[in-house]
Amino acid sequence: RGWSTGAKFSAILREKRTRMTTPEALALANEANALFVDEDYDSALDLYTQAIEIAPQSADLLVARAAVHLKLDDFPAAIGDANKAIQLDSGNPKAYLRKGVACFNMEEYATAKGAFEKGLELDAGNNQFKTWLRKCNAELEDEMVGDDQAVAPVAPAAHAPATQAAPAPPPPKPVQRFRHDFIQNPTHVTVTVYIKGATKETCEVVFEKQSLSLDWAISPSDSWQLCFDPLFGEIVPGESVANFFGTKLEMKMKKAVQGKWDSLERKQDEKALDELSEEEVKRRRDYYPSSKAQGGEAKNWDKIVGEIPEDKPEGEEALNNFFQQIYGRGDPEIRRAMNKSFQESGGTVLSTNWGEVGSKKVEGTPPKGLEMKDWKDLHK
Repeated sequence: RGWSTGAKFSAILREKRTRMTTPEALALANEANALFVDEDYDSALDLYTQAIEIAPQSADLLVARAAVHLKLDDFPAAIGDANKAIQLDSGNPKAYLRKGVACFNMEEYATAKGAFEKGLELDAGNNQFKTWLRKCNAELEDEMVGDDQAVAPVAPAAHAPATQAAPAPPPPKPVQRFRHDFIQNPTHVTVTVYIKGATKETCEVVFEKQSLSLDWAISPSDSWQLCFDPLFGEIVPGESVANFFGTKLEMKMKKAVQGKWDSLERKQDEKALDELSEEEVKRRRDYYPSSKAQGGEAKNWDKIVGEIPEDKPEGEEALNNFFQQIYGRGDPEIRRAMNKSFQESGGTVLSTNWGEVGSKKVEGTPPKGLEMKDWKDLHK
């Protein structure tokens, strides 16, 4: 059963709900956040724990550590952290999400449903709650059907041989992880997720001003989510599209402010594009990839191309260019003279004097050592 992969926890550590009391805790959380994205969950867990020891009243840190417990399949620990976070901040929807996911994986579907319902009340726009609620309802319906179909056990015959217990089913395979990356230009950023077989009917892609989320229903009982919140800069949801291919999904987002994004998601201490100075925004808008680091001066390729000297034509090419210039700049009489002399002389004479060639046929003048022949006489 999948949970959001690749999503950094900058949304969890938003300043509006942060209760960190020291810069040390914030630094540890940021480092743990990076390790979580790199899938080094053991190291992330250690750093989140150190941060919580410094700031034990931070509900957001507990929510973040609960997410690490989920990745490590330590569901009781995740529930413990989520419950503590709810005690500190009962309005934190992420805490209910972590608790619900952990309970669901422990097959406590009713408790999980209650947590997801409470989280949805706090964050009605979060589609993850809706997805998990659908999964809970499906599991609860299956349990009800199973109870209805249960049959009272029949006593075995007096001399019936003992039956061998059926082998236990194999443990479920871990949910496959899916790779993703992104590319950009000054106006758009495209996120590519390499998921085979995904379609618009099985995927829900939500573009919001500062976030992008994907919910893929892999099967009736399994789904996979991906969320980027907050994005490095704002986007225009109405001009953003999702394109499905055989082996991948491309989500193309229109940037609200043109410029280069340093990353797909904005870290807590980074400024968004609309918070930058005009000079910095212009530099990012005019930025093109080059051999210099972004901190250096970007190359203006249009200017560089304009500075490259053009190769001067030589020989026959130069002569043809010269005649083309004469023809292009000449008046109608010059052009008629050039056409008539060239055609009648078999390409050996090119005159610009209409008064000289207009009243008579222009005879060919072959190069020295050659003889002019009419094409009709070639086989004589």
